[in-house]
Amino acid sequence: MAGVPEHEISALRALTGYEQMLEIDRITKQYGVSEAELLQQMSTGNGMSAFVPENKETPTLPTTANVLDKSNFRFEYDPSAEAEQRRSSVAQAILCPGCGVALGIPDVRPIKVTCPECLLETVFDA
Repeated sequence: MAGVPEHEISALRALTGYEQMLEIDRITKQYGVSEAELLQQMSTGNGMSAFVPENKETPTLPTTANVLDKSNFRFEYDPSAEAEQRRSSVAQAILCPGCGVALGIPDVRPIKVTCPECLLETVFDA
């Protein structure tokens, strides 16, 4: 199972569907491994251990919102009536602490916000 080079495995991971199936067939014939061995090697990363970060502590996220001037942002891209109702409740623009994208939120606190960009869930107290 150690006969398939890592560059072949990583190229195989990048493929999908029929192209991946054809490449699996070629690699099994070329290197003399079974399809099951090759699939296992793809999923385990060539037998190498998984990445373990050095610092296992989770970073602390701010509980206070970084409030921005919402007049600098354009929220009128959706002309539907539902969007108009949602826009009327937007009182503040804040930055997501995870990815930095601007989010429009009401001024209710505490508020639980899920960023649509990075899916980070944060509760703002102040």
